[in-house]
Amino acid sequence: MPSAGRAENVSSKVLADLLPIIEELGALRDPEELFPAIARELRRLLPRYKVLDIFLPRRDGLLAPAFVEGYGPDEPSRILIRPGEGIVGSAAEGREPIFLPDVDDDPRYIRVHEGVRAELALPLLHRDRLVGVLNVEGPDPAAFTSEAVTALQVLAGHLAVAIENATLFREVRWYANTLATLHDIAREIASILDLDDLLTRVAEEVKRVIDYEIFGILLLDEAAGELVLRKAVPYYKWASKERIPLAEGLTGAAARAKAPILVADVRHDPRYLPVIPEARSELVVPLVYKDRVVGVFDLESREVSRFSEEHVKMLTPLAGMVAVAIENARLYEELFRRDDRLHRELSLARDVQHGLFPEGNPAGEGWEASAHFLPAQELGGDLYDFYDLGDGKLGLAVGDVSGKGVAAALYGAFASGAVRTRAFERRHPADLLDRVNRTLRRRGVEGFFCALQYALFDFPQRRLTVAGSGLPYPLHHRAAEGRTVPLEVAGLPLGALDGSTYEEATVSLQPGDVLVFHSDGVTEANRGEAYYGLPRLQEQVARHARKSAAALGEAILDDVNGFLGEAHLVDDLTLVVVKML
Repeated sequence: MPSAGRAENVSSKVLADLLPIIEELGALRDPEELFPAIARELRRLLPRYKVLDIFLPRRDGLLAPAFVEGYGPDEPSRILIRPGEGIVGSAAEGREPIFLPDVDDDPRYIRVHEGVRAELALPLLHRDRLVGVLNVEGPDPAAFTSEAVTALQVLAGHLAVAIENATLFREVRWYANTLATLHDIAREIASILDLDDLLTRVAEEVKRVIDYEIFGILLLDEAAGELVLRKAVPYYKWASKERIPLAEGLTGAAARAKAPILVADVRHDPRYLPVIPEARSELVVPLVYKDRVVGVFDLESREVSRFSEEHVKMLTPLAGMVAVAIENARLYEELFRRDDRLHRELSLARDVQHGLFPEGNPAGEGWEASAHFLPAQELGGDLYDFYDLGDGKLGLAVGDVSGKGVAAALYGAFASGAVRTRAFERRHPADLLDRVNRTLRRRGVEGFFCALQYALFDFPQRRLTVAGSGLPYPLHHRAAEGRTVPLEVAGLPLGALDGSTYEEATVSLQPGDVLVFHSDGVTEANRGEAYYGLPRLQEQVARHARKSAAALGEAILDDVNGFLGEAHLVDDLTLVVVKML
């Protein structure tokens, strides 16, 4: 009978059999490939096993199956297990392998499968942390030979490392995709200043990341101490309750704790208010602005365990952005109610903002520049600035703050001041963006960030060095070749994440070369479904490259206006042209 204790005195034959398995599994980084590979290799060691489960721990402490094999069509294959529950939960809690020659002799056994007699549950540990539990069940004890069990116990540590690496790889890849999606959503919602329109758009955008059945946005009525339902998207009949006291329900609990609440089965949570009889799982995410709750997202489903930790990770930062957008919309509504004062203040703010831009277009020996700015609203979130650094060197910043209006303009002024300070320290572009990012992270505003290109021209050396943080790539028209190509410099927006790094590109400049820096208000100018686009911009740059910098910029603006026709700009437009004479 194989032992359930720790593996000792491992034979050279077992090690020889395990080495290629360890090597193969260690090379896999995608869980979708790793888990089936584990099943294949276990079949070599235990050819007669009937059922295989790989359980991973969740944030709430429950063990959830990440991979199953051998279940019949009528057998529940996705059960959740608590630590200490059943053989799997006991192995997880005790951090020791458990082998049952006869499952009927142990009252802890949870019977799911017919034809199972023996079970082996192996905790997978990495640096004393539980990564998962490997559960194998067979028709009789003979399916688990001593040599196979020993091999599995030796393999357990390597499986833990492989699963940990694959999980981290998936999380990094998922997080990168999530960040890109959230960036797009943030740009969509940040410009909406009507609260009802904003909540409708938020419901649509959340649908992009979670295919929910029921979604509600409840906003806090601080005076009444209640959460008020402002937006509901039911996909079946919802017996709605429009006001919920802050002291009641999962929505109230999340708002009071200022933390998400994820419940796999609401029937087992006494805090749940039975507003929807069919509901089984619920996810509530608070909308927090400057440590103050403004409302909650509430998602419910008829499925048990419908929502996951990944949903929590995705909705939490989105909730912060939405909280900012809600506050901006509320502020805008308040300003709109004071119409006369609004116009006076916006007029003054516009004058102040324009006063922050350079007074004229710089020029020097062998070069000239021209800047053009069109706000989509009274105030814009774009920025640009020139910095005369002496010795024939010119710094140039072109940026686009998330959102529009007063808040975006103020954040843009703050970001512009941070760039100007670093520019006159004569920082290289990538180093400048790194330092500005740290400044905005320390002193910035939650929910705002700035996409920016910083260029350093060395005209005596005919050299340009540029770094970017999310703004569309600048265009370089190479006069000698007659080509207009993007300068690819990637980077995350300033103020978005700690520890962001930035790339630099350096190119040589020749007489007649043209550099065009622009915000996405140019390429994303649209009439209906048709967008101006990068190819059309490249064509205009090439067509008018022989003109002066100012004339080239005006030609592009004329073409954008001609493309728009009766449509209006939906985003701020900034265009800066630098030409080598």
